[in-house]
Amino acid sequence: MNIFSWKEFTEKKPLAGIPSAITVGVFDGIHKGHMEILRQVLSQGNGIQSVVFTFRENPALYFKGSFKGDIYTLQQKVSALDALGIDTVVLIDFSADFVKLSGRQFFSIIGASLMLEKIAVGYDFKCGCGNDTSAGDIMSMFEGTGVDVQVVPEFKYSGVPVKSTMIRTFIQVGELDILPQLMEFGYSIDISGHRSSMLRSDTTQVLPPAGSYSMRLYDRGEYRNASITAGKTAVGWEFI
Repeated sequence: MNIFSWKEFTEKKPLAGIPSAITVGVFDGIHKGHMEILRQVLSQGNGIQSVVFTFRENPALYFKGSFKGDIYTLQQKVSALDALGIDTVVLIDFSADFVKLSGRQFFSIIGASLMLEKIAVGYDFKCGCGNDTSAGDIMSMFEGTGVDVQVVPEFKYSGVPVKSTMIRTFIQVGELDILPQLMEFGYSIDISGHRSSMLRSDTTQVLPPAGSYSMRLYDRGEYRNASITAGKTAVGWEFI
């Protein structure tokens, strides 16, 4: 899988002229709703490159008070997209300059840097300065251009739309058993760089409350089964 920064993508144009199916989003946790969108990008077959535009850090970090924690670290997200067969990931730094772009400007830059064949977004997608561009706006923007725009409807589990906010809540209250039914790769804590424990302050991930859990841990590209003990300030583990 190729990985480019937004700067590399726009300035060096490594995908110039390459027919591409794209999507844009945070994709935190890669839940079943995300998968409905990603399948649209992956379904184009030979000759069409699948490209995911996502963020190096959660955009909520930019808006004071709105960040509730990551479900996946960047390493986990990139690893998951690679495992799904995504060809290219473009990592956007949510900077003061980037946040000024309108949605129309953003998609115009993308269209000038590769050959757009398809765009897939969720029904509630919004982007651009002040969230000025919705999924419907994207459909209007590309109407008559030959670009296939697919707006993917919400994915429900037991009648409830699956969203990252729902998954964060389940983690925060310790209801981890339901997560494999909502997430493509399940929930795991990234312990890369730690030996047998870490402070809660060492990670931006959402962690379960105090208690004991059996779960997988992510360690530098590998998943390992472990028994973890979560305290109020730290999390420790033993591999099974």
